[in-house]
Amino acid sequence: MNRRHFSKLFASAMMTLGISTNRNQSLNKTRPLKKGDTVALVTPSGPIKKDRLSKTKSLIESLGFKVYHTEAVLFQNGHLAGTDKQRLDDLHHAFQNNKVDAIWAIRGGYGATRYLDLLDFELIRKNPKPLIGYSDITALLNTIFQHTGNPCFHGPIAGASFTEYSRAGLTPLFSSNPVSFDLSVNNITKGETDSAYKYRVIIPGKATGPLAGGNLSLLTATVGTKHQVASKGKIIFIEDIGEEPYRIDRMFTQLISAGFFDQAKGIILGVFADCEKKDFFSSTLQETIDERIKHIGLPCIYGFSFGHIDDKCTFPIGVQASFDTNYPKIHILGSAFSE
Repeated sequence: MNRRHFSKLFASAMMTLGISTNRNQSLNKTRPLKKGDTVALVTPSGPIKKDRLSKTKSLIESLGFKVYHTEAVLFQNGHLAGTDKQRLDDLHHAFQNNKVDAIWAIRGGYGATRYLDLLDFELIRKNPKPLIGYSDITALLNTIFQHTGNPCFHGPIAGASFTEYSRAGLTPLFSSNPVSFDLSVNNITKGETDSAYKYRVIIPGKATGPLAGGNLSLLTATVGTKHQVASKGKIIFIEDIGEEPYRIDRMFTQLISAGFFDQAKGIILGVFADCEKKDFFSSTLQETIDERIKHIGLPCIYGFSFGHIDDKCTFPIGVQASFDTNYPKIHILGSAFSE
C-alpha cells in the first residue's frame, strides 16, 4: 500500500470515528461586536446562584450589551450546572439563536470536557459567533476553534469583576485592528512583593504564530484525546491556579512527554496564582517552571497579565501574535473578524 493511499484511508477512518484531522483550522470569520449587541450568558461547566447571575447581567450591560439567557443558567447537578445534556443543549441553543451575537460563560469550574464528543460542530460552524471565557472553558475554546474556525476568545468570564485593564483588554472583541498588550501596572506592583506575579524572561528569543492554549490543567486533560490542542507552529499561552509545584511539574512533564511543545514556536505564561509551595520539601513555583521550560527550550516569558487574576487581557484563539522577550508586550497581529 503506498503512502498516499494509506493517508487517505487513515483520514477516512479518523472522520468515521469523529476525529478531526484538520489541525490548522482556518478562521470562520464574522463581524466584531458592537454596543447594543446581544450576549447570551451560559454556564457550560460549574453552577452559579441567582445573585451572581444578577451581578453578571449588570456587568455585561455596563459594557454596552443586551443580555439574554435561558433558565438553564441556574440549573445544578452536584458540581455541574445541570446534566451534560442540559448544558450542551443550552450552548447549542445560544449558537443557533439568531438574536444572539456572542456567547459568554458566566464561570468556569469543571464539566466542559464531559461533552466535547457531543458538540454539534456543523451547527456551530453555521453560526460563527464569538465564544468568550477561560479556565475550564479552555476546552471549549480550543476544541470549537479547531473543528469550526469560529471566533473564540480566552478572556474574562462574564461573572468576574472587570478592572480598567480587563475592560481595555477586550479590544479584540470590538476591533479587527492589530493590538498590543502591555503588562498590567497593578501586576508589576504586585510582583515587587509576590513572586507569583513577578514578570521574568525564562528563555530569551522571539516568536510569531497563531495563539492556542489556556489553563494548564485543561491542556493536559485533552492530551491523547481527539480534542488535544493543536500546538504545531503555535504560540502557546498557559496559566493555572491553586496547583502546588509538584503538580505543575507533573502536568508540564506529561505535555513534554506527549510531544506537545515539539513544534511550537514560543510560550507565554500567565500568573500562576496561589501555586507556591506549601511544603518544606518542595521546589518553589519559579524553580519548577524554569526547569521544565528550559527543558522545552522555546522562547518563554512568565507573569504576563492573563488567567485567574484581576487584570487580564483577551487572547483570540488561532489569531497571529508575536512577542520579543526583550519587551514585556504581546502583539496581536491579526483578527478573529472579517471587518
